[in-house]
Amino acid sequence: MSYFYKAKTDVELEQIADLIRRHFPKRRLGLAVDIEGILEDFGLELLPRRGVRRHAEGYLARDPRLIVVDESIFAYLPRARFTLAEEVCHLVLEYKLWSGGTLPHGADGHELSEAQHVFIEKDASSLASALLMPVAEFAATFNSKHRELEATGAPQLNVLRETVKHVAEVFRSALRRLAAAVANSA
Repeated sequence: MSYFYKAKTDVELEQIADLIRRHFPKRRLGLAVDIEGILEDFGLELLPRRGVRRHAEGYLARDPRLIVVDESIFAYLPRARFTLAEEVCHLVLEYKLWSGGTLPHGADGHELSEAQHVFIEKDASSLASALLMPVAEFAATFNSKHRELEATGAPQLNVLRETVKHVAEVFRSALRRLAAAVANSA
């Protein structure tokens, strides 16, 4: 096989996610990342299709400007956003694979070893998570609220539950503000 993918470390994936966010500063509002806008900025097109999901939620077509997704992913937008991010991350992580216009010998999905496939999918998923929810910002939001609630002397389980609710609401609010900003700029 002439194509080989080398697995990335968590630190490398966080650094790549940070580079992507810095490259698209206008596609960010607080904790929210406008993955649909990044997809657009990359010049990528979505091609929703029925019945893809039994194989995958999405994949890059032979033409790397097309991302094929199962239309059912849009029933739950947070999952759809993650799927879109994961496919963008495949392009970023496997840039050398897609930049030549044709797949190199041995790089077709069915030609990869099981280990190569696992590494690629794990890294694309981890990078998508890192891109959509920056660890440092998540930790800062979580830790700040957690310390505040701990100071009240509430039971630890209540502190944890309320902290998680707070972070989720901060993230949802950022997504709503981002959606409004995108709608207003259109």
